[in-house]
Amino acid sequence: MTHILHFTDFHMEQYAKKIFGFAIRKTGNHHHAEDLSQDILLALLKSLQSGREIENMDAWVHTICCYTWSNYLSKEKRYWQTSDIDSLQMEDASIRLEEAHVLNESLERTKREMAFLNRLHRTISVMYYYENKNVKTISELLHIPLGTVKWHLYEARNKVKEAMNLEHGTSTLSLKPVRLTVGHSGSPGPKGEPNKYFEALLAHNIAIAAYEQPATIEEIARSLGVSCAYVEDFIHKFEYSGLFRKVGKDKYQTDFIIGDMKSNIAQATYLKAKAAELADKMHEAVTAKLNDLKTIGFHGCNCSDAFLLWTLIPYAVNYQYNRVKAREYYARYGPEERKDGGKYTVQARIRYEEPEYKASIPDYDRVRQYASNGIKSRSTGKYFGMQMESCWSGMKWRDFNSSDIVDMHHVIRLIESGASHTEYDKERITRMVRKGFVSYKDGRLDCLVPFFKPDQYKAFIRILESLLQEIDAKAALEQVHDDFVAIWKSLAPVHISHKDIVTKAVSDGATIVFAVMEHLVHNQLLSLPSEEEKERLTTIMWMSGED
Repeated sequence: MTHILHFTDFHMEQYAKKIFGFAIRKTGNHHHAEDLSQDILLALLKSLQSGREIENMDAWVHTICCYTWSNYLSKEKRYWQTSDIDSLQMEDASIRLEEAHVLNESLERTKREMAFLNRLHRTISVMYYYENKNVKTISELLHIPLGTVKWHLYEARNKVKEAMNLEHGTSTLSLKPVRLTVGHSGSPGPKGEPNKYFEALLAHNIAIAAYEQPATIEEIARSLGVSCAYVEDFIHKFEYSGLFRKVGKDKYQTDFIIGDMKSNIAQATYLKAKAAELADKMHEAVTAKLNDLKTIGFHGCNCSDAFLLWTLIPYAVNYQYNRVKAREYYARYGPEERKDGGKYTVQARIRYEEPEYKASIPDYDRVRQYASNGIKSRSTGKYFGMQMESCWSGMKWRDFNSSDIVDMHHVIRLIESGASHTEYDKERITRMVRKGFVSYKDGRLDCLVPFFKPDQYKAFIRILESLLQEIDAKAALEQVHDDFVAIWKSLAPVHISHKDIVTKAVSDGATIVFAVMEHLVHNQLLSLPSEEEKERLTTIMWMSGED
């Protein structure tokens, strides 16, 4: 006797030609022969996975073929002429090599399509066909009705057959996966920033696969060429965090905006034109008021004019941009709290290779400098600060925290008082020197970034608002906001809410700050910072209330 423990690929290959030969003889049709072969393969998987002892394997396979053909014929009898049925002996002499290849390919597709079934379809199919459990046992193990098990088996079998007979879509994600850059606008929850959901490349492509149209887990898995088992956990996490929305009974859709090359081109083209309109006016206005600003006597006012402009101009643009609408407007479009405890909007875009950017975006060598690592606002009590990360500061993430502003105020007091330094003072001074915010030479402390005490900051804002009004900066920057809303309204999928579009527009529109800086550098109105200046570039701190 032959003891079969596992029906392996070897056994399938051994009988592949015979099975297909049987099917082609019975159906007389290449397409229907493939269909019948699939049914036989599934029946064999069920019958031979239990480790049963088979005395004559040829006879056993022949029996399965006949039994499956009988069932197939009874269901499809209206399509067949059975007058030519002769002996049931399987012969492979006349089978073409091409037909054998087709069957082998069909076998591989059968196994692959079973992997694309959803969790319950897949679980029941594996228990039935591979573990040789009967329907009653499966019902008891999964605690679901007997009829439900039969329905799932029926649906699973039909889905496999249907998928194998379909030409799938043109998705290239399985061959050329996409990478996203994922950030956020707002406050992350206790579980961390939303980019933690996208540590795996598969997560990036799941988001892309369900972006334009809602899709089932099976459809997403198939478009990525992976088993549903690898997709399900990601989707459940996305749904929990509000990054995916559920559509109908079993479909999901990405519920945040993803920027692509089309949006890159639209934004870059717009920002370059708008910066040309605004930058010269802004530079002229700030430069004209620079002596008035320095007269305020803020700490850091003795830095070079060129260095101060690197802070004061982008701060002025950002200050006005974030005030083009009423405070209630920004509150209305602020992010809501999510299930994971965060209050944020996800900011995502597709990453392309450098040649793709160059080939697609006009003046790419210039507009690439609009990219930044963000505008960091910090505050604690009466202390406030802002630092902008740009290509001119080295395009890195400089460590800048609320505690740094507190430490800077402590150092400012030491500068003003001239008091001797305790060990605690020295620790704070050392930290600020390392960040480039102060210098300490020959026992002398100097502030190297603008630091405004409460009265100084009030005077600064009065002058700033006056010059912004003179050049009608509010109207120009409000137009930037409105145009970015229009851009994203035209590009975002229809299911994206207006609130999310506005939030995205507010965030992306802030890039006008860096577009203005690039325009001034390009036209030599801003000189490039030194390596030493990069450490402290575009950093400003201030206080409110009493000193």
